[in-house]
Amino acid sequence: MSNKIADPVLVISDTWGIYIPQRYCSHIDEKIAEEMHIPFEDVQICQAGPDHEWYWESWDIICQNAEWISDGVKWGLHQDGDLWEVPEGFSFEDED
Repeated sequence: MSNKIADPVLVISDTWGIYIPQRYCSHIDEKIAEEMHIPFEDVQICQAGPDHEWYWESWDIICQNAEWISDGVKWGLHQDGDLWEVPEGFSFEDED
C-alpha cells in the first residue's frame, strides 16, 4: 500500500485571466456550494462576473474555504495563475 499523495489537477488555465472565478463557479449550485463548504452568495457573486464590486473578495473566500472529499482524498483549491484542485498535504514548493 502506497502513501503517495495524489497529484494536483489543472482545472482552468491562466489564459482565462480575470474570468477564472466566473468560469469555475459557473456549474456550482447551492447544493454543491454546501458540499464544498463555501458560501453560495460568494458563488453567485463570482457567477455575475468581474464587474461585480465583491468579485475578488468572494473568489478569495472560495479559494480559502473550498474543500471536498473525493475517493477518500480531501481536496482544495490553489491558484498561481492557473487554477488547481490540490489534494490535502500536497505542496507546489515540494515540486521544485
